[in-house]
Amino acid sequence: MAGRGVTNFAGKVRIDNSTTHAEGKLYASSHKTLTSGSDNGYYGVSKIEAKQTYANILMNIDRDFNSGISLHTNIGASYSDMKYDRLNVNGPIQNDGLPNVFTVSQLDDLTTIRDQTGWHDQIQSVFASAELGYRDAYFLTLTGRNDWASQLAGLHSNAKSFFYPSIGASFVLSEIFSLPEQIEYAKLRASFASVGTPFERFFANPTYGFAGSNNAWETQSSYPMYDLKPETTESFEVGLSTRFLKYFNIDFTYYKARTFNQTFNPHISVSAGYSSLYIQTGNVQNEGIELALGCEIGLTDFKWTSNFTLSKNKNKIIKLVDNFYHAETGKAISKDELDVGGLNSARFILKEGGTLGDLYSTVDLVRDSEGDIFINEEGNVMIDKTVDKILLGSVLPKANLGWRNDFRYKNFNLGFLISARLGGVVYSETQAILDRYGVSKASADARDNGGVIINGSDVVNAQKWYETVGKVVPQYYTYSATNVRLQEASIGYNIPKKIFFNAANVTLSIVGRNLFMFYCKAPFDPETVATTGNYYQGLDKFMMPSLSSIGFNARIKF
Repeated sequence: MAGRGVTNFAGKVRIDNSTTHAEGKLYASSHKTLTSGSDNGYYGVSKIEAKQTYANILMNIDRDFNSGISLHTNIGASYSDMKYDRLNVNGPIQNDGLPNVFTVSQLDDLTTIRDQTGWHDQIQSVFASAELGYRDAYFLTLTGRNDWASQLAGLHSNAKSFFYPSIGASFVLSEIFSLPEQIEYAKLRASFASVGTPFERFFANPTYGFAGSNNAWETQSSYPMYDLKPETTESFEVGLSTRFLKYFNIDFTYYKARTFNQTFNPHISVSAGYSSLYIQTGNVQNEGIELALGCEIGLTDFKWTSNFTLSKNKNKIIKLVDNFYHAETGKAISKDELDVGGLNSARFILKEGGTLGDLYSTVDLVRDSEGDIFINEEGNVMIDKTVDKILLGSVLPKANLGWRNDFRYKNFNLGFLISARLGGVVYSETQAILDRYGVSKASADARDNGGVIINGSDVVNAQKWYETVGKVVPQYYTYSATNVRLQEASIGYNIPKKIFFNAANVTLSIVGRNLFMFYCKAPFDPETVATTGNYYQGLDKFMMPSLSSIGFNARIKF
């Protein structure tokens, strides 16, 4: 089994430290509203230190044996350390002090805000992977990684580390079978992987906070957690890659993933001295497909590359809170739904069988026995806050599409990307408020038309209608999130190298991004988000509009 092989080592260390000092001064001549009532001024000072260190070492071993067997192995370790400290002191200069003398000792002890916070996270890891191949047609891949995360090191965490393995197999069908000559390459693959992530810091070691505004220690806010476990995701996928008819290629993937042991607050009552109790439970499933279709056609002076992508994911809550042991009362608790956030009457509510993006309305208009909207003798409609929650839809898309095209003719380049989001809903409280105050186009059109038609034929005064539904009844301000846009377009020119004495390649280009919508029914860009939080997606309340940009690029390569 003699053969040839290569072994090499690599390692790197990256250190990124920063220190920020800030100082604020308001002189004695400033208005007392700004100086918290002081005649002598206001002073603040802060210091922030952030330190990051990352290091790894990797050994690669590649062996090819004469029997057609190959072995490629990676073994390594990594170290990540992040530390953050902040000290902030600010307040008014005491009235019996010296005006415009800006020192901490001058500040009023009763009203000065003192804030000090910090954290230190560290992850130590070892990992290895091995791929065994036979005759460039059969491959078996094994990986394993073990992480020691500082979030797990505490009084209440039973797990001190988490290990996540994966196994995969692939078969190059074009090397195993005699396929039609139109199929140049085909590979079938399948894999299983488990990935663990630690919970938030301080759960395993509960801490006390200092309320700088009150100059006092806060009582313990969260009930201590026991038997803490890392959040785990197990996933399976199978895929096919193929190249055919000389110019075309397809990559198809089907996947199914399950995430459990999520850490969250189920809003369960807890004894005095604690404001919340976090639990670890749940089971969320994601299932979907990814498809990429590409082609590349090249002639003497012309080349066209086109790539189409489709991704579709179905999210489902399998288990929420089912017979969870309450550490304080000793009783089993179950919850069939959880309100996890939202905007006023538009709420994200989790239910078994639903999705993580289901948006509900907790109000409706008062209706009669026939289900029609009720209009009283004064011609008013009224809000009913006692109705069952009404599902508005999921803010998660049913599918995403992308189509990228690039053309090259001699030294000229032209490209564009069209993207589309299919399905899902968004909610605009901005539109509701504009309607309520009669300053929107919809309310103006209703006034011009003599009112709003409801129940098929009834007419309600435009002002009375919009002053009610704009307070807000979310179902009247929920829109389809489907949209199609020109995501990017570019045009460029490669200046011949000989112009620069064959010393450099120069490319000049103009690039535009998010240029315009081909189709969009929502009154705002459905892809714009106000926050990265999980349960504020698809909600609009006077957000900044989405931005379009046009830029000029110059690339010089020696």
